Amino acid sequence: MNVISIHKLSFFLSIVILISINSISYAQTAYLEINTGAGFSQGTISEYVYDNNRLLSRLNWNIDYVWYYHFSVALWYDAFFAEIQVHNGMNDKIGTIDDSDWVDDNNPSVKTHYSKHDNYLERYASYNGNIGFKGKINDFISLKPYTGFLYKSIKMSARDGYLEYPPGSPKVPVYGVGIIYEQRYYIPFIALSSEINVTETIGILAGISISLFAFAEDIDNHVHRNPGDDIDFYANYDGITSLHAYAGCFLSLNDTIKIGLTLLYEYVPEQKGDTYYINTSTGIKSEVYNGGAGLRYETYSLQLSLNYTLDLL
Repeated sequence: MNVISIHKLSFFLSIVILISINSISYAQTAYLEINTGAGFSQGTISEYVYDNNRLLSRLNWNIDYVWYYHFSVALWYDAFFAEIQVHNGMNDKIGTIDDSDWVDDNNPSVKTHYSKHDNYLERYASYNGNIGFKGKINDFISLKPYTGFLYKSIKMSARDGYLEYPPGSPKVPVYGVGIIYEQRYYIPFIALSSEINVTETIGILAGISISLFAFAEDIDNHVHRNPGDDIDFYANYDGITSLHAYAGCFLSLNDTIKIGLTLLYEYVPEQKGDTYYINTSTGIKSEVYNGGAGLRYETYSLQLSLNYTLDLL
């Protein structure tokens, strides 16, 4: 998906919200629900290189802490809603990266190269639009089915560190930026969440969203190469499975303000895709290698939220 497609999606979501605003005059109840706060994520983002199903290279981008802020606004009328959510990362150094290679054709199971570097966050951005409705099971339990679209981008760079060629040999220090890597996800999903009011002021919530037809792409640039041999690697992935689950609790301070604490889990299993490279010195593009690249995404997040309700009717 390109930038034009993202703009088209944003335009569509804007139309949905405008229609919702126009419909308020016919609703029995209408209000805005504004949610903001901050959190942090931990986990591992992986990239792979294959040759005829044989693993040649694996890079684990380890995330110790990615601090982020989040903001969302939902327009409700009666039981229906339309919502936009934004997450953005804030910090710089976020962990380490382990880079391992198995390139000996005579001994494909023997690791031939290893390096370790600092992992720096270049960009983390997530934009989510969804629509749905809420239905009450009884006075204490409600369910909220909805559908939506998520765009997520995380870009990182490997800096400094050391090389072990071969593994176990004396460490050779390296300096500066060595690798720049980005994963982008385009995820249409369906979801279901629930809310249970334990008391008049305390409640618990949980939800899950699933996508079986997500699309992803990644870009890898190994910066320190021979002069004239700088190469950008590109890969595309279709039919990706994506899972997002959360559980938490909230406390109502009054009729308009809540505070909440939520644990979130995001997972994309290892997936193979088609890859090619472009020589940045000459612009020459390689052939496409089917199943030559891979990715994986797994993070846990803990976030604190402040929720404010503004009545419109």
